[in-house]
Amino acid sequence: MRRCRKAVMIYAVLLGVACGGCGGGSPTAPSATTTTTFSGIVTNIVTGAVVAGATITIGTVLATSASDGTYSLAVTTAGTPSFSAAAPGYYTRESAVSMSGSKTINPEIIPQGDGFNLEFFNWLFRENGTKGTERPVVIPNYEIWTRQMQCTELSTDGYDACKRMIVIADSIPAIYEENIRSGIAQFGRLTGGAFTNPTITTKTHPVDLVISRNDWLTANGTVSLSYFPAGLWSDANSDGNNAYMSMGLSSTQPGHILHGWRAAEDLGIVTHELAHSLGYGHPSGREKWPDSIMGDYQDGGYGISAADELHGRILYKRPYGSLTPDRDPAGATIN
Repeated sequence: MRRCRKAVMIYAVLLGVACGGCGGGSPTAPSATTTTTFSGIVTNIVTGAVVAGATITIGTVLATSASDGTYSLAVTTAGTPSFSAAAPGYYTRESAVSMSGSKTINPEIIPQGDGFNLEFFNWLFRENGTKGTERPVVIPNYEIWTRQMQCTELSTDGYDACKRMIVIADSIPAIYEENIRSGIAQFGRLTGGAFTNPTITTKTHPVDLVISRNDWLTANGTVSLSYFPAGLWSDANSDGNNAYMSMGLSSTQPGHILHGWRAAEDLGIVTHELAHSLGYGHPSGREKWPDSIMGDYQDGGYGISAADELHGRILYKRPYGSLTPDRDPAGATIN
């Protein structure tokens, strides 16, 4: 019997099957590996031109794009291997690949030129390069408050923000609502066409309703807008020529934009504050970019520059939290 068992076991191993009649456990079958072929075209994100000679790397496998920008490479691995697309004169596109995702990956890489300015991009969207980009991943709804607000308490943090407001009977001026709607109509320019035609509603609060700062009685994913005539907040802030936005750039949070009476009549200022709700910022160095919608206020127009449009388009082609300027945050995949 010992010789029989040995003989059967050897036979079973050679055939790669379990020995069911001779005792012992079944050997573990080797895990299957598959090879996936990825392909696509590498292009310049600004001009749309194909990029020849780019090195595409997935995990440890690499390929070079041809004269027409095309590439193809076969990858044998599991999970989410790293991805990069590098070419002379371009910032390296860095991400990860889902092996179960699309097999066509068309990397649009950012040129070191062609109108792209890394310093400007970082200023607009990355707090001068100190953090990842922030932008909505779902377009907000916008809610225009039809009655004027009067501030009853200012903050004591040096910013003279309105901590508490009360609804008064007067209606907002028609020009304010007109400017809001005109500014929102420019969202296609500011997002490269990613966000257009958001829902706009109006809301009429009961007179004497008290509303506290950061408790705007506004639904998540909605940005509300209010108007302040002459009074405590407007008088403390450039004689009504100030405005600010209070919100987190998330569909799970509400936001609110306040305009003083002078600011509400300026289309450039109204559009500027609306741009904040799309991820546009202006940390220190604002005077360096006077032509930007986020620089000096542009009287008499929207104030949206060609640079705003170009860099905003790139922002909305990348995931929330994009870095340096073209590395995706942890957990993101390019496909």
